[in-house]
Amino acid sequence: MLATAFNLMRSKAYFVHQFIKHPRSMGSLTPSSVTLCNTMAEGADWSSALAIAELGAGDGVLTRILLSRMLPQAGLDAFEISPSLLVKLQAIDDPRLKVRPCSAEYLAGEYDVIFSGLPLLSLPVNVRRAVLGAVRESLAPDGVFIQFQYTSLTQADLSRCFIWQRTRVLKNMPPAWVYRCMLK
Repeated sequence: MLATAFNLMRSKAYFVHQFIKHPRSMGSLTPSSVTLCNTMAEGADWSSALAIAELGAGDGVLTRILLSRMLPQAGLDAFEISPSLLVKLQAIDDPRLKVRPCSAEYLAGEYDVIFSGLPLLSLPVNVRRAVLGAVRESLAPDGVFIQFQYTSLTQADLSRCFIWQRTRVLKNMPPAWVYRCMLK
């Protein structure tokens, strides 16, 4: 139990350090909670999702939950630009996972579900619009885009591309909104 507590503290300290070094690319001081990740994962239809993307995969906390719910024949493309977080993602041993060391702006293909933990409000406006445009272009006609945010200030950007519903997750630090978006 002491080892588990130590690992949790080390993980949180790592996020604080990365946030201080790169506040525009790290959306939070702490990793996403299991409750937040499960709320996001519940927005997908896992019986038919074969092509899945995760934008801003971070240290893999959501990635692991997605892999646990995916069909054996499904694939997950995890996009991350932080070199230190890429190392953590690449350590996940699952043949269905492909780690993409590039910006979500370069998302291409057709995905049944796209998950995002990107700090949209922290991104420059042109990058935010490019990412959301890439998501819109890459989402299958009946696909779903699931994005979490700590503020509702990005709703106007989401509304330009999608119709959406949102859920509040209080068991996260800080509390978050999960947006389940579909094409208009």
